[in-house]
Amino acid sequence: MKRIILYLVLACISHAMYATMKPKPIVQRIEPTFWWTDMKNNTLQLMLYGSGISNASIKINYPGVTISDKQLTDNTNFVFLYINIANNTKPGKFNIELKRGRAKQILAYELKARRTDSANRKSFTEADAVYLLMPDRFANGNAANDSVKGYLQGVNRSIPGARHGGDIEGIINNVPYIADLGATALWTTPLFDNNDVNYSYHHYGCSDYYKIDPRLGTNEDYERLSETCHANNLKLIIDVVPNHCSSAHWWMTDKPANDWFNEWSQYTSSNYRMTVWTDPHASKSDLQHLTKGWFAPNMPDFNLKNKLLFDYLAQAYIYWIEYANIDGIRVDTYPYNDIRVAAQFIQTIRNEYPAMNVVGECWVKTPAEIAYYQSGNNNKDGFDSRLQSVMDFCLKDVLTSSINETEGWESGMARFYAHYAQDFVYPNTNLIMNFLDNHDIDRFSTAVKRDVAKYKMGLALLMTARGYPQIYAGTEIMLDGIAGNYEGHRFDFQGGWSSDKRNAFTAEGRTAEENEIFNYTRTLLNYRKDNPVLQNGEMKQFIPYDGIYVYFRYNKTKKVMVVANNNVTDKTLELNRFDEMLGSNSQTSAKDIVTGKNFVFSTTMNIPSKTVLILGIN
Repeated sequence: MKRIILYLVLACISHAMYATMKPKPIVQRIEPTFWWTDMKNNTLQLMLYGSGISNASIKINYPGVTISDKQLTDNTNFVFLYINIANNTKPGKFNIELKRGRAKQILAYELKARRTDSANRKSFTEADAVYLLMPDRFANGNAANDSVKGYLQGVNRSIPGARHGGDIEGIINNVPYIADLGATALWTTPLFDNNDVNYSYHHYGCSDYYKIDPRLGTNEDYERLSETCHANNLKLIIDVVPNHCSSAHWWMTDKPANDWFNEWSQYTSSNYRMTVWTDPHASKSDLQHLTKGWFAPNMPDFNLKNKLLFDYLAQAYIYWIEYANIDGIRVDTYPYNDIRVAAQFIQTIRNEYPAMNVVGECWVKTPAEIAYYQSGNNNKDGFDSRLQSVMDFCLKDVLTSSINETEGWESGMARFYAHYAQDFVYPNTNLIMNFLDNHDIDRFSTAVKRDVAKYKMGLALLMTARGYPQIYAGTEIMLDGIAGNYEGHRFDFQGGWSSDKRNAFTAEGRTAEENEIFNYTRTLLNYRKDNPVLQNGEMKQFIPYDGIYVYFRYNKTKKVMVVANNNVTDKTLELNRFDEMLGSNSQTSAKDIVTGKNFVFSTTMNIPSKTVLILGIN
């Protein structure tokens, strides 16, 4: 018996020693974990990570697949393997065989078949209206993922800057609500893994490019979101962040290369002055601080001039577009990158999807600067951003200030006229994204101090302008905010949590004021959706007088007259000034698209105070 016991003890010790001495696999991580055949770019970069992996030999034996290059860096723990996938390669599984000394490892890899006509997928256009939301602040559909083991932040709704628990399931549950509102495209802020110590809820810092953050859901959930959007006639737009990642990214503990990030001897932030790119007198020092300074201390700044990083990041976003069947791209902080490298980055993605539209965040303060970033602008320096669409931050400023101002030569409604008079700088005014607010700026409700009449004026002028509208979740119910505070722009949507006292996703759960704004927004969005004249019709504007601004949207079959009275009193408008659009026939009739009221034009028109009339002319 003693011998048996001794034998068992020795066996256990031997097993334990073997377990501790067992060598680690050669490859501890491979990205991406699968790919597709029939991509236009038939070269795939595989990032292989493992201790001392650089001296391993690598073989692949699969028809149509060959190793074209093996790139090493100053870090021996990385290999960037480039493989060629011939055009006639069949989808299937194969092995990647690695050998280092006596150690061997076989990695199973798969090439999948693409969706039918995937390369030629349609994208968002000027016909769309975009609904923007932050997943963490929209709706919590799965409370089980509020806190996840290994992740530093769980849910605490009592703290504005903490995670609140919204997730992909919550979005999926409310896709029909978004579609019914009249939106035709959904833009979510990023969903990738972000295991930061603080402020991880916005996900603009990524800690794993091939993983949806488990507190938001799974990769499969994201694909299901896309399917749900498409079933409800919504396009899905992905938020692309090429400028930086999260300080929680695993690269920060083992950098792939010394020049992977833009680094300084001590922390140096960006100067945030994007005007440097268009300033003909700009200093090299200012440009360097703009592009190589960090956006924030927890967001390490990428050096996209490193080709290995460039290929890795572009390929990661192509992966998600292909995997989740994405319809469009929004690019974050575009001018914080070297813009010529950023243009190549966007073009690399568009090479795979020629019809894909891309809207860029270029937060500058004049139309000329914004227009510089719209593709096709024929800039003097030859720069082409490859961005088909740009965000009109200048119009946002006009909408925020004009409705609150006393009328003057350059204030009030005159701001709109002056703004649109500069549209000659744009190569395509139809593909300008217009907005009242978003997750980075004050809520429009705070800008007008919750004045319903002013708020509705802003909505009307947004929905009828040239370009296409973007509304931010909660704009349709005049959601509150706190001016000058990031978390003040990001309040939870009431009803998105089971503990909420009311459900603003339903008419019964909304207040009378919220229903008034919701119904108004829904009417405008659905009218725009059904009337191409507001999507890509021509625009003719008339100089504002006496606080009244008039413009027309028109095409060969329809005219819409927009009349804005910014005064605190009713006004009578003489109509003979608009004969070139209305004609001199006094029997011309129109319909108020909000109230449904029909009337016949005469020589004058009464315009109520602080009102925008939108008239479909018969």
